[in-house]
Amino acid sequence: MLPARMRTKAGWSDACILNISSRGLLIYSNGTAQPGSFVEVRRGGQLVIARVVWRKNQRIGLHSPDPVHVEDIIGADNAAATIPTAEGVSIERRRIPRDPETSRHHGRAVEFVAMVLIGGALAFAAMASMEETLAKPISGVEQAMRKH
Repeated sequence: MLPARMRTKAGWSDACILNISSRGLLIYSNGTAQPGSFVEVRRGGQLVIARVVWRKNQRIGLHSPDPVHVEDIIGADNAAATIPTAEGVSIERRRIPRDPETSRHHGRAVEFVAMVLIGGALAFAAMASMEETLAKPISGVEQAMRKH
């Protein structure tokens, strides 16, 4: 039994590799993998992308279109995918996917800044145009006042 991580559309979950063959895996996981879907199974630095062929309770049969490197998976150091914390709990070193709400807030902030910059540029252009437009009549008034 080899500890691993499995990623489905729903996200990451813990898995345990029970059996490995050249084209597939038998894993044990509480993840949401359903027959017909594709999953990623990671153990250390090793990655296997496979299709879920069958599922019975927490046992899941996977078939990989690419050869599975059995020796590399067995010999992989599972610690390579985790970082120990001060409390002794390991966390994945891979980047945690962004929350859709966070992405939406970032997008709104970028849009707001872009609108402020565009608005400022348009205001500056309007001010320059007005200055040029009013400069001729004002200079004429100044000359007329100097003559009198």
